[in-house]
Amino acid sequence: MSDFPKEAQCVVIGAGIVGNCLVSHLSDMGWEDIVLLDKGPLPNPGGSTGHASNFIFPVDHSKEIVDLTLESQRQYEEMGLQNTCGGIEVARTPERMEEFKRRMTSAKCWGIPSSLLTPSEVKELVPFVSEDVILGGFHTPSVSAVDSLETGTQMRKKAQDAGHLQVFANTEVLDIETGEGRNKPRVVAVVTDRGRVECETVVVACGVWSPRIAEMAGATIPLTPAVHQMADVGPFDVLVETQQELAYPIVRDMDTFCYERQTAGSMEVGSYAHRPILHRVDEIPSNDEAALSPTEMPFTADDFDQQMEEAIELMEFLGDGEIKYAINGLLSLTPDANPVLGPTVEVENLWSAAAVWIKEGPGVGRLMAEWMTHGYPDVTDPHGADITRFYPQQRNVHHIEARAEEHFNKTYGIVHPREQWASRRDVTNGPVKARTDALGAFYFEAGGWERPHWYDSNADLVEKYGIEGREHEWDAR
Repeated sequence: MSDFPKEAQCVVIGAGIVGNCLVSHLSDMGWEDIVLLDKGPLPNPGGSTGHASNFIFPVDHSKEIVDLTLESQRQYEEMGLQNTCGGIEVARTPERMEEFKRRMTSAKCWGIPSSLLTPSEVKELVPFVSEDVILGGFHTPSVSAVDSLETGTQMRKKAQDAGHLQVFANTEVLDIETGEGRNKPRVVAVVTDRGRVECETVVVACGVWSPRIAEMAGATIPLTPAVHQMADVGPFDVLVETQQELAYPIVRDMDTFCYERQTAGSMEVGSYAHRPILHRVDEIPSNDEAALSPTEMPFTADDFDQQMEEAIELMEFLGDGEIKYAINGLLSLTPDANPVLGPTVEVENLWSAAAVWIKEGPGVGRLMAEWMTHGYPDVTDPHGADITRFYPQQRNVHHIEARAEEHFNKTYGIVHPREQWASRRDVTNGPVKARTDALGAFYFEAGGWERPHWYDSNADLVEKYGIEGREHEWDAR
């Protein structure tokens, strides 16, 4: 390992999927003096990347997320680290089948081949699914599984081989120093337990630790660590006989908020149905203290029992297996479930690249590199992920945790595009709020502000003037 540098053009903090991909793309775009830091060992420093399920379902209602996902799949494929196995989301309720029709419209809009399946067609692709408990499925042949740790290794090596990157694992960041900027403080150096490195730009790509690192510079990255439970169950002859890591399509049991993914002779069962379990950054153990890794926290079996029963309903053979490995895995949740990317509000040249999933990681790496190099990204319009979308009243811990707790169980939920939040309402109001209340206003919230959407005082006008009928049930809600 080279001596710790005294200065650098850019310091990237965090060697997970995002940090690793970012340094590679920065190198490609001409950045020649980059330092990558992580307090853990490589290739798995202990963040969420190390325990991720590593599968990618490309269909989403958000074009921004789809653009990032498809770009990520392109990069994984280019590196030879993608297994395109296909994936099926199954429905147990009529409401979910209606949602699948909506997903089909999104898939067609984004050009992603997909199809609706009958229960028997689902069983043809995944023979051990109990077709009597489902009403149908949504099949996407381009669903894939990837190797995120090897991706990180290759991305780092590419930048190192170009002579543009120095990597320092087992190096803890102690402080980010700031100086006088144009109209706000700007970063000037990163202080670590190996020494101090002066720099022009700092990127915080630390996943669940990002809020703590940003706070060192006086900035806020609005996310909270949260638990996603997962268990490896097996072994099973039907899977062992395939002699493959992943021979069957990945299944997402959408109405139970669970998924089932083959891992060689076992089945990984993951859940978003348990109670929201949030943690503060200071509650995460160090690498030395953690039994497995800092983000693989002790499994709380009581939270998983019902989900396991529902998984056995869908795949009966799961009842014959043993749980070989189970964790409360930590991931990053933001107040609106989107990533937090871009230059921070409070500090000049301090960038956030946090709350990113494996399916978006390489795409976000390229997007961030373009943004930092050219001032704008070409991959997609990042407005939905831009960290500046949060107003001050939305960046405090009470708001972050309340919204994260509310939307955790909507991860696989059916969410209307205009569905309103229930938590942290009536926080910011305009000067005429008393008058609009008197008129019976029903409020929608935007940017933390309550805005009248309709008035009870106008209810009789519907009978007088009528309302245009809407063909589709979803539109009429």
